[in-house]
Amino acid sequence: MKSKLTLCALAIVLAPAAHSQCCGFGMSYDNVVVWPQPDLRIPVPSPANAGKTPPVLPKSKPAVKANAHKLAQHFPPDKRAAMEKIYVQSMDVYLQVEKKMGWTPRDMAGGLAAFLVGNYMVLKNTEVSDEDFNAVASQIRAQDKLQGVNDRNDADKVRDVFEQSAMIGAFMALAYKSHQQQPQPPEVYENMRNAARENLQLVLKGDPANLLIDKNGMRFQ
Repeated sequence: MKSKLTLCALAIVLAPAAHSQCCGFGMSYDNVVVWPQPDLRIPVPSPANAGKTPPVLPKSKPAVKANAHKLAQHFPPDKRAAMEKIYVQSMDVYLQVEKKMGWTPRDMAGGLAAFLVGNYMVLKNTEVSDEDFNAVASQIRAQDKLQGVNDRNDADKVRDVFEQSAMIGAFMALAYKSHQQQPQPPEVYENMRNAARENLQLVLKGDPANLLIDKNGMRFQ
């Protein structure tokens, strides 16, 4: 499934660059309002303390196909059917990663971390290890803004933020890996980088160029 998705992702990325396509890789502005903007000054909790923070789970039933459809609408009409399928497959990939990482199924922190890490990989053109990815998820999970997200928002909107974040993050990470295996023309990858930059800026409210992710989580330098 991964190789099939990677080839599909490459086909989309290789399409002529257009603003509508660039925006298609991003989070909707409605969901950004729900997104619990993390405070990057809060450190990653120690292993002993990390276990004390319960995972936050969406309360609504999964709606993967519906959210894939929503994301695909940002693309030109002739790309929407393909992108909808790709986003559904991206969610499958994310759930496999989630299981590999040992997280509680559909843990909000994991989906949000995937969004941040996937976009970071594309923007910085760099790999992020499982250890660093897990550190970002732990950092998000421990924050009060995430812990109260279900109390502040409609349940369906929280679910949509989780699923769309996970889909976009997995897609961007796979696009990065595809680029490493088969480098694309500079203008093609720059289109992806612009989308990644916009995504990160929307949810972090800071300059993504100064963002660093490592074993200590994420922070602005």
